[in-house]
Amino acid sequence: MNTRTAATAGRVLVLGDYRQTVTVVRSLGRAGFEVTLGTEFARSSTALSRHVFDVWVYDNSSAQRFDHNVEAFLRSERPDYVFTVGESQLRRILEVAERLEPLSTWANPDFSTVARCFDKRALYELASQLGVPVMPWTAYTSAEDWRARARDMGYPVVVKRKDSAGQLMDRKALVYRSAEQFESFLASLQRESDTASLVLQKFAPGVRHNCHIGAADGRLIAYFQQKVLRTDEPDDTGIGVAGISVAPSPLLRAHCEAFTKALCYTGIGCIQFLLDDTSGSVAFLEFNARMDSTAALPYRMGLDYPLLAIQLAAYRKARAAGRGDAARLLPAPHPGDYPTGKTYHWLHGDLIAWLNDLRARRRAAGALAARVLEMAWLSLRSYHLTFDWRDPLPALHMFWRKFVKNPLRRRLPLARAVPR
Repeated sequence: MNTRTAATAGRVLVLGDYRQTVTVVRSLGRAGFEVTLGTEFARSSTALSRHVFDVWVYDNSSAQRFDHNVEAFLRSERPDYVFTVGESQLRRILEVAERLEPLSTWANPDFSTVARCFDKRALYELASQLGVPVMPWTAYTSAEDWRARARDMGYPVVVKRKDSAGQLMDRKALVYRSAEQFESFLASLQRESDTASLVLQKFAPGVRHNCHIGAADGRLIAYFQQKVLRTDEPDDTGIGVAGISVAPSPLLRAHCEAFTKALCYTGIGCIQFLLDDTSGSVAFLEFNARMDSTAALPYRMGLDYPLLAIQLAAYRKARAAGRGDAARLLPAPHPGDYPTGKTYHWLHGDLIAWLNDLRARRRAAGALAARVLEMAWLSLRSYHLTFDWRDPLPALHMFWRKFVKNPLRRRLPLARAVPR
């Protein structure tokens, strides 16, 4: 672990406030950086971390205001690094990258690579060129054509946006298991304003595997693989709430390196595949050119991806400038051995999913009770994605705000309305 003082490690703006942001500020704060949290939330849970030196609240009400806020902050504060956590912030920065990039060192891959990775269609085409398995897919043409394409693919089929930041009917993806189900979606397209972003794809069986990677000039220098055990959606298309570290798959690692070499990738990221344990079939899912939301698991096991992102950013900037010491800044490859069978659990998200199932009556009483026992067991034996005994306030505040403060606020007006 890097133990330099803040004066020598530098100042870093951590931009975007998500469940993984607290892992970033803990990593960089413990490494000796002076961390400023950039958040749109005036009462941020992450801001309570003892590793946050300062908090900057930006205006996220429009892309223009966000861009102007970020530019003004960078010009006045001059942080040594910007670590952009969220995909939505990265997308907005992409639009003005030429203006913002010279103002700091950005702890992400170069912006042209980020833009390419964000487009699922571009990566599906690249996967086919590289020999990486990808399920048949098509961009939107017309309802009539899609009806025929779905029939040719065979059900089930999946509909999603071309980028993972965009949702469809408040979901990451929609699975249709029959022509009748798909027909209802086609009928709803009359109300869809952005059909150009839609992708139809053959459904791939299997379990999601998240491959956390770090690469320099296309060469993998860090690799960690975890299997998603459960998501916050009944059909497993949602956000992972529980997962387990698994031994590196030589096949998936080779697929990951094929991508990073083709993109000449320098930075950290997460490449996702669906792996069918029964048949052994593999299907590429997506390439997120950012830190994965479950990075707390490898971090707690000694693979510090936030710090690696900063080190790779320093190397990339030095190399681009033609500096003679660029090679010296290149991080050493990680040995590649890590404990397997270690689980993570996001109790906050799991509880919300459980409450949603309860309200929607999507599960029987017995299944709901079993889920509670599973949550309790996972919480006792897993690394929590946000809670840390050495830095407990962010997670405690998050739970207080979601499960105590807000429910009480909703009930109190009703209580006052009762006549005496």
